[in-house]
Amino acid sequence: MNFKKLLVGGSVLAGLVLSGTVYAGEPTACSARQEAPYGSPSTFYVPSGGSGNYAILGWGNGTGGRVSTYDGLLQAAAEQCVLVAAAETSNSGTGVDVQNAVNEAKSRYRSIVGSDPVVCTSGHSQGGGGSFNAANRLGADCVIAVQPDTVYTTSIYRPLASHVNAVCIFSSGDTLAPAYPFNAANCDRNATRYYQENTSGTHFTPTSGDGGAPGDAMREYINRWMVN
Repeated sequence: MNFKKLLVGGSVLAGLVLSGTVYAGEPTACSARQEAPYGSPSTFYVPSGGSGNYAILGWGNGTGGRVSTYDGLLQAAAEQCVLVAAAETSNSGTGVDVQNAVNEAKSRYRSIVGSDPVVCTSGHSQGGGGSFNAANRLGADCVIAVQPDTVYTTSIYRPLASHVNAVCIFSSGDTLAPAYPFNAANCDRNATRYYQENTSGTHFTPTSGDGGAPGDAMREYINRWMVN
């Protein structure tokens, strides 16, 4: 991993830049099962085999997407020993649906997440931008935004609290939510503790398999901020 600290106007901007690196040998520490409780507006990927007291990752879909669109990515995330609470909505930008999914997970799975779990928010495209809004609603510990759109389908309503870690993961072939000229700047100005990952792939890479290079980066941050 190549850490850079950039001095911008006298302040330190922490940027984590990935240049075509592929994470190899990621161990699968847990098994995970998908649960879609009757009447619930959310789908859960529930880990087992770890030490218990799992952290919760709230997930928001991209515009028009469903949880099933990201099944491989979310399954792989849960196998890092976190409980994924995925909102079954195609309009996740406000963060309300992700907030509801996480709160349901806290109640429904209290026996395995404990009374005060680490909570982070994530999402793709509109859901990536919305993960900032969900984090503010929840008082979350971190944000892992995958190819966030902060311009067309949603906007970040206000900056994160100063202690909240945030990473925005972008892809070189993404023409729908590219890092520049706007999205990376919007992520940066709304997070004091901001990291950026530049990966390979297109805007739709996260919807195939376990998410390709953006999925690798997502799991790296899950391991760093939610597990280790």
